[in-house]
Amino acid sequence: MRFILLGIAIALTIALYRMLSRGGKTYSYGRTQTISFLSDGSEHVLQGNESGSIIITNKTVLIDGLEYCYKPMENDQLQAILDYDDAGLRSVRVLLPEGEKQYFIEKNPGRSHAMTVA
Repeated sequence: MRFILLGIAIALTIALYRMLSRGGKTYSYGRTQTISFLSDGSEHVLQGNESGSIIITNKTVLIDGLEYCYKPMENDQLQAILDYDDAGLRSVRVLLPEGEKQYFIEKNPGRSHAMTVA
């Protein structure tokens, strides 16, 4: 039984290492905005004070454990858009079937807002 548990622990450790070694940058968000498109063509906008983390890798964005593709392959669908300004990443927009949700990156004065995951 101990060998089985040790094997599972080793497998999980290897999986976690591979996930983290893909590289990427980690950001935090502190505000969201959800835009819903109504049947009459109008938009309904909701502001939120949600917070969480965003990890950006080569082709995907991981927001609170959910993965979205911002650089799709030929047959894949675009799921997220990265919005940049002069200071760097400003927000991430996730395209939803009924609208979109925008996650605004927190900017901490005097501190770097991104850290590289090794």
